Amino acid sequence: MFLEKRKANWTRANEVCSSWKFLGGVAPDRLAVLDAVWEKEMGRLAKHCVLLGVERGLILVKPSSAAAASELALRSSVLVKGLNKYFKRPWIKAIKTASKI
Repeated sequence: MFLEKRKANWTRANEVCSSWKFLGGVAPDRLAVLDAVWEKEMGRLAKHCVLLGVERGLILVKPSSAAAASELALRSSVLVKGLNKYFKRPWIKAIKTASKI
């Protein structure tokens, strides 16, 4: 009796993934590629800017100083194009700086 499965409480994994916004709507393979090419595209600025996360095509970055934030703001359009070239379809829209996180 106690070994019977209650079918009403079971849900399939594909139902969970389709209904749940997994990783902010970003596929895990995209995050792996983004993490791999982040330092390559950022160059020397990479050690001053930490990649925090992604939300709806916006990359959230924490710069270590005001100078790094300014440099990131100036180079953001070039960086977005450079990062998008590693994907089949471009999905990165912009880079946003986080100062209080």
